[in-house]
Amino acid sequence: MRTEPAVEVEGPVAGARPPYGAPPADVLAAHAYVCEEFVLAGEATAYAHPDDAPPSADGRWQALPVATAPYRTRVLVVRPADPAAFTGTVFLEWQNVSAGVEQPAPTAGEVYRGHAWVGVSAQIAGLYGSPSRRSRAARRAPLLDADPERYGRLLHPGEPACFDIFSAAAAAVGPRRSGAVDPLGGLEVARVIALGGSQSAMRLCAYANAVHPRHRVVDAFLLSVWEGRAPQLDADADPLYRRTTVREDLDVPVLVVNSEFEVTATAELALHDTPLRRVWEVTGAPHGVGHTVAPPPDGGWGPNPVSWRPVHEAALRAVHRWVGDGEPPAEQPRITLAGRPTTRIVRGEGGNAWGGIRLPELAVPVAEHRGRKGGTGSAPVLGGRRAYPDALVTQLYRSRAEYVARWEQAVAELVAAGVVLPEDAPAMDARGAEVAAALPLP
Repeated sequence: MRTEPAVEVEGPVAGARPPYGAPPADVLAAHAYVCEEFVLAGEATAYAHPDDAPPSADGRWQALPVATAPYRTRVLVVRPADPAAFTGTVFLEWQNVSAGVEQPAPTAGEVYRGHAWVGVSAQIAGLYGSPSRRSRAARRAPLLDADPERYGRLLHPGEPACFDIFSAAAAAVGPRRSGAVDPLGGLEVARVIALGGSQSAMRLCAYANAVHPRHRVVDAFLLSVWEGRAPQLDADADPLYRRTTVREDLDVPVLVVNSEFEVTATAELALHDTPLRRVWEVTGAPHGVGHTVAPPPDGGWGPNPVSWRPVHEAALRAVHRWVGDGEPPAEQPRITLAGRPTTRIVRGEGGNAWGGIRLPELAVPVAEHRGRKGGTGSAPVLGGRRAYPDALVTQLYRSRAEYVARWEQAVAELVAAGVVLPEDAPAMDARGAEVAAALPLP
C-alpha cells in the first residue's frame, strides 16, 4: 500500500548570504532561473532488514520500520522563473557527501532547459561534516559550520533516517504536494526523477530496492558511476555495503550511466537491459575527472581527461522523455568483458576497451585511455591516459583534416544515438579541432 510521509515545509529561507551551494546570481539570471531554499521537518522512520530477508544480490530487499526520530533538513530548489517555461520535470538529487560536505548545485547543462532541480540534504555529513574526510573539503564546510545563523536549527537523527528524509523531499516537491508553502512556487509538477552519483547512487540503489515500494513518490531513477553496491538500511556512519543490482521488478524506469571504472564491479550482477531498465557504459572514462594537467612529456601515464558527463546530460533528457512521453532510451552497446573467475576488460591493439559508448576520444583515438589506473600520480578513480607514439598516429591518420572529419562524424553518430545532446556537439567538435592541431600530421 502506498503511503506518503508527512512533511512540514518552511521557507523560502532568508539570510545575509545566498544558500550554501547555490548557483551564482549571474548564472541564474542568464538562464532566467531562481534559486530558493526551504526547510523540511517531520518524523523520519529508520529501517532495518528482516532477519529472514537479508539484503540480496537480486535487489529484492525489504524494509522493516524499527524507529522514528525528528529531523529538520533543507532542500535547495533551482527552477524556471517563468512557469510557462517549465517542462513538468523535477530532478531530485541525493546530494553527494563523498568529500565530507555537499556538492554544489549544477551551473549549466540540461537542468537549465526548462526543468527544475532540487538538491536534498539527506545525509548526516551534509549537515555536520565527516571528520575523517575534512581534509578533502578544506575549501568548503558542512552546513552548520558554513552558516550557523542560517542552518543552526537543522537536525539529523542519524544515517538510517536518510531514506525516509529523501521520500519526504520527493513528496514535498511532487505532483501531490499540499500545504501552505510550495517549494516549487506553484509550478505544475508532472514527474519527479531521482538522481544520484557515486556514493549517492549507492544510497539511491538501496532506496529504490527497499523503500521506494513503500512510498512510490519517485517516477524514475538515474544512477551515475554506480559500483553495483548499496548500503544496508540500518548502517550508520561506516555503512556495510552489499553487492546488489537494481531490482528487476521495479515499477518505474531506471537508467544507469557508468564509466569504464565501474564495469568490472557490476559484471557479475543481473544488470541487463529490460523494458524498464537501460545501462549505458562510457568507454575509456574514469569515475572522476581531475583538474586538467599537461600530459607527461615522456609518453608515460597521466590523468585521464575523458568525461562521462556529456552522456549524463543526454541521459537527463532521455529519462525525462521516457517518463513524460513513454519513449524509452535506445539500448547501447556494453563494454566487452571476458574471463573467469576474474573479469577483465577486452582491449584492442591500441589499448582501448572494446564496445561501449565511444566518445570521439575513443572513436578516433590518439591515446590509450583507462577508466581505472594507478601509478599516474593521481587516484585510480581518475583513470589514466597514455599518448600514442607519433609513428602510430601517422599510421592511423593521413592528415589533420581527415582526423577532424572523423572526429565530427563520431560526434554526429553519438547525437543520432541519443547519448550526446545536439546542443553539446559544437563544443565537442571544437575540442576535436584542438586535438588535431597538436598532432604530428600535415
